[in-house]
Amino acid sequence: MHNEELQMPTKAVLRHIHVETPRTNHPRKCAAHRSGKKAHSLLSGDCHLVITEDDKTYRYCADAAKDILDKAQADLDALRQQLGL
Repeated sequence: MHNEELQMPTKAVLRHIHVETPRTNHPRKCAAHRSGKKAHSLLSGDCHLVITEDDKTYRYCADAAKDILDKAQADLDALRQQLGL
């Protein structure tokens, strides 16, 4: 057997996160902006980030998603650096 055949598959670490664009207007609150002046719902056609943790679903508007993804990218970059990649 060749080395390529013995390697285990690459693990997907982002399997609990995806993007949605709903087609219906039933209420979906942005998890980052649930209350206060910035409170808003995600409406039909609003592309948003969905994160599932412990069987709970959290939805984030594009502005909040940017901050989340920027933090995740920084964390991934730090891990790469620690591994010398």
